[in-house]
Amino acid sequence: MQKLFYYRGNYDSFKKMLTQKRKEQLKDYEKQEKKLRELKASGKSSKAAEKIQKEALTKKQHKNKSKQQAIEDSEESKKQDLLQKPKEYTVKFTIPSPPPLNPPILSVHSVSFGYPGQPMLFKNVDFGIDMSSRVAIVGPNGVGKSTILKLLTLALEPVEGEVRKNHRLRIGKYDQHSSDQLVLEESPVEYLTRKYNLDYQDSRKTVGRFGLASHAHTIAMRDLSGGQKSRVAFADLAMSKPDVLILDEPTNNLDIESIDALAEAINEFEGGVIIVSHDERLLRETECQIWVVEENSVNELEGDFDEYRKEILEALGETIAQVAPS
Repeated sequence: MQKLFYYRGNYDSFKKMLTQKRKEQLKDYEKQEKKLRELKASGKSSKAAEKIQKEALTKKQHKNKSKQQAIEDSEESKKQDLLQKPKEYTVKFTIPSPPPLNPPILSVHSVSFGYPGQPMLFKNVDFGIDMSSRVAIVGPNGVGKSTILKLLTLALEPVEGEVRKNHRLRIGKYDQHSSDQLVLEESPVEYLTRKYNLDYQDSRKTVGRFGLASHAHTIAMRDLSGGQKSRVAFADLAMSKPDVLILDEPTNNLDIESIDALAEAINEFEGGVIIVSHDERLLRETECQIWVVEENSVNELEGDFDEYRKEILEALGETIAQVAPS
């Protein structure tokens, strides 16, 4: 039977409490196993030893409960199982670092863009990306953050100006549609084996590092969940050996451990990184420079995410102050 636990405080507090809880669970499990060994050594059968231990667990469970609570839980107590060893859940996103490329590797020159029949999103925009770039593109929904990424990957052509890229540059892009590019009739192992000429075990190790459970390695990708497909897409991205990572909302469908693993992989990666994300934790942990999409342009913010938040709150405060009198 699964249980839901509630943790007070922020994310950092949660991580500390979760680590402590797992240590306590492991300690209790080891104590239980030691007691079982002692009971068996004293001549008890395995079944008898387990029964004694289950009774001890039930007694401990109700030690601090009221009499009424104990009565209400009596039927459930009969189902008390032995403690299970806490499962190790390790996710390690590994993205190989590329060889150096001479700058500029990716640059935008006097670019203007707008979709047909709509106002211009960008006017006369200029900026460049190199191998040391760590950029988070932020701004309200609908201002064109994803459009900027499409212009950088040449999925869209500017109305005016041009996007230039080093002829050796390999861009690795991940977004919510990345899993759509997978071959759904193949399993993750078949897909990576065919695409990158890997052997069977190396393919399994690759998707395993990205947190895909072993039973899902050989299932057709059409039968995987959205989160499982995302892990395969990240493994695919890593195997493509990009020089620059362009990540559009990369934490969607990822659990907490995987988000931490992604942040660590980005920090270890020695190529350029451009992220569009609403995940404040990811932006903080990767120490990205903040670029704000506003007023038909992309402007570098002097400061970090805290400065951006302060700027937004101040702007909201001014708006409220102006509207309140009426």
